[in-house]
Amino acid sequence: MNTLNATITAVTTSEHLSILTVAVGTDPFHLLLAEASNIEDLVDTSVTLAFKETEVILSKEPINTTANIGRANVQKIERGIILSQITLLYHEIIIMALVPTLTFDTLEINEANNIYWMVQPSEISLLRGSNGI
Repeated sequence: MNTLNATITAVTTSEHLSILTVAVGTDPFHLLLAEASNIEDLVDTSVTLAFKETEVILSKEPINTTANIGRANVQKIERGIILSQITLLYHEIIIMALVPTLTFDTLEINEANNIYWMVQPSEISLLRGSNGI
């Protein structure tokens, strides 16, 4: 599981759904929360984001998308027959990606490359204990 420390910068709610805007360093990220209530007062609160390695999408070029996008350096590539594990360094934080090897090979990404990584807002969770959320 990948984790990132963040600070809530904005909250938008509509009935039983909320979108949180958070800052990871200076990078904005967004996540969707279902059934969240009374979170409007949490702006400027520190939280921990979590997302699975299998939810990380890789690209050599920036892509116009609704996904959260970060730029990272490829530290290590471990190719497997079916899945490959890619270790990224993002703002001094390790992000792990687990992607199908056949798909990864078409990207022609190598160690030491700077690439883009993405994760959908619906795939990011708040870790329990993140200030009671």
